[in-house]
Amino acid sequence: MRYIGRPIPRVEDDVILSGRAQYLDDIEPPGVLYAGFVRSPYAHAKVLRVDLSDVRQSKGVVAAFGPGEGFDFAPGGKVRYQGEAVAMVVARDRYLLQDAIEKAVVDYEPLPAVVDMFEAMREGAPLVDESLGTNIAYEAVYQGGDVEKAMREAEVRIEGRISTQRLVPSAMEPRGVLAVYDGHSLTIWSSTQVPFDIRKEVAKHLDLPLSRVRVIQPFVGGAFGSKLLVYPEELWVSKAAYLMKAAVKWVATRTEDFKTTTHGRALVLDYKVGAARDGRVLAIEGVVYADAGAYYWGEGLADTAAQMLPGPYDIRHGRVRAVAVLTNKTPLSAYRGAGRPEATFFIERIMDRLADELGLDRVEIRRRNLIRELPYTNVFGITYDTGDYPGTFERGLERLGYRQLKKWADEEFKKGRVLGVGFSIYVEITTFGFEVAVLRAERDGSFTLYTAVTPHGQGLATALAQVVADELEVPMERVRVVWGDTAYVPDGIGTMGSRSITAGGSAAVLAARKLKGELAKAAEKLLGCRPEYREGSFICGGNSLSISDVVKAVYRGKVEANLTVEAVYQADATFPFGVHVAVVELDPETGFVKPLLYKSYDDVGVVVNPLLAAGQVMGGALQGIAQALYEEAIYDQSGNLVTANLAFYYVPTAAEAPRYEVYFAEPHHPSKHPTGTKGIGEAAAIASTPAVVAAVEDAIRRLKPGVRIDKTPITPEEIWRALR
Repeated sequence: MRYIGRPIPRVEDDVILSGRAQYLDDIEPPGVLYAGFVRSPYAHAKVLRVDLSDVRQSKGVVAAFGPGEGFDFAPGGKVRYQGEAVAMVVARDRYLLQDAIEKAVVDYEPLPAVVDMFEAMREGAPLVDESLGTNIAYEAVYQGGDVEKAMREAEVRIEGRISTQRLVPSAMEPRGVLAVYDGHSLTIWSSTQVPFDIRKEVAKHLDLPLSRVRVIQPFVGGAFGSKLLVYPEELWVSKAAYLMKAAVKWVATRTEDFKTTTHGRALVLDYKVGAARDGRVLAIEGVVYADAGAYYWGEGLADTAAQMLPGPYDIRHGRVRAVAVLTNKTPLSAYRGAGRPEATFFIERIMDRLADELGLDRVEIRRRNLIRELPYTNVFGITYDTGDYPGTFERGLERLGYRQLKKWADEEFKKGRVLGVGFSIYVEITTFGFEVAVLRAERDGSFTLYTAVTPHGQGLATALAQVVADELEVPMERVRVVWGDTAYVPDGIGTMGSRSITAGGSAAVLAARKLKGELAKAAEKLLGCRPEYREGSFICGGNSLSISDVVKAVYRGKVEANLTVEAVYQADATFPFGVHVAVVELDPETGFVKPLLYKSYDDVGVVVNPLLAAGQVMGGALQGIAQALYEEAIYDQSGNLVTANLAFYYVPTAAEAPRYEVYFAEPHHPSKHPTGTKGIGEAAAIASTPAVVAAVEDAIRRLKPGVRIDKTPITPEEIWRALR
């Protein structure tokens, strides 16, 4: 009875598809009050006065809080980005709330906004944070080998700039929070990835013991990294509920969400590369710039991109500086991949350009540079764990039919159809930190797993049930998974960084083993000899007891055993690797590109559920396609977000999705974790953008040789101009 490796449909889907799943805004406690915020229309301004007197007298208003009233609105007396809050209003009705917010009188003194990060670094530029004396909020240098010597010895040198645009994560469900204080305990529901972090921060903020703060994560309609921070609204709404001894709820509008939820990508690389005439890369140096927005919240996106810049290539000499620059825009943070998509886009574009410079096939230049043996420590100190990069690369190209697709594109071009075929390879870093699982044997012989991982669409309840069922060797239907509640698990990190099934699943495996150990002691007393465990039963001396029989015996008092166990797992990083191929069709008259086909081949260790894993690939690929072709957060010179909602920000729909073919390598190189997994949640978002851009470039070059793409997105207008 093996469940790992089987494409089992999600157990969560029934409640979701039938409309019975509770999302944040579905939760309506009796007497709930609604919170809203007075937000700055300016990207950069001093806040001279906030007058809420008319607001407080408005119909339905229960309370209003401004700067200096115990809430840290507009720190330093100014706002740094459009949409930053300067006051909070609480009312009995949502519509009356909006009417009241419009009555707030705020006097601003507009300040010059700095929107371009390269302008922000110039001397005399307006300062986003005057206390720093500069707009450079952070910098670090990563280096190894002898860059100068390698560059001198290089027979070929190239340099340039590669850029990725700012993206809005645009989850289906905007952020929201509900807090209820009953005079003793504070219960918070939040559309979040990090309930345990919220619990800690709220307890600290309100000077409450952790035991009096409970955070519940209901069903979450997407997050992609944008909900892994503790946002100010979560603290403010919780404080309002605490002060008023009431239930207070806030749910962002779509435009509010676009302006105040962290953005992603927005990294730029300036690079120099030295190589031998045969295509081997000898050295790489450069600077990764991150447009951090109005606040640098320490996410280390530029650092991750810098450290992972060598990718799966054996580059022995390197020096890369990571720089985070403040601008008057929404703060930057993690978005599906968080530094790894940017690093992969950068190095794959560099390898393609180097191939062009040397007249080499793009497959061949990768063959000559791939890491041969693992484990391998890259030039910046990151140790890749397991895999066979050359073998997986060759098998991937063969399985995906890359050469056949190129031939097909050539044949179609003769018929007047312009297709492009591109590919990318990647190595990414996943998994970190500890995770906690609690497993309880129930009276009826079923089992309940309480996990600290926090799914928001991945189907983790299904995958975790598979893992536990296999370890206990019981039917999967007897394993129930409970997630998203700090009352049941003492601590945890949550779902991010493709870590959930590796860290959380490994914690669940350890808990299952621990429970088997407890029940083995009870079985030994019942059977009179030390048993072995096989196929869900304890067996010895010709007798056997099922695990359910032992559990029931404990509940009946026939023998003692601990029926609830807790396991903590400390997870080290692991490194998926893969090959992805994209096929697009170009309309030369309009410059419009249509994605036709997307194929992937990934070594992610053990694949717990191929159906769930394929879903992760499809979703991640479409997000990478969106980065390549459609999405971009655009600000005007004053710092106004021009693409402030879905009418102007082009999120692809199912109509734009290509046909997918998803394959996984045989798990010859599983990770060292108990699950054997490496993580799949972000792989396609990492590999897809460079594959699609390479495909678009291939299509354009059929009509206009020599065109090179070094940025995203590549728009129809830009393609149209490039062709002319």
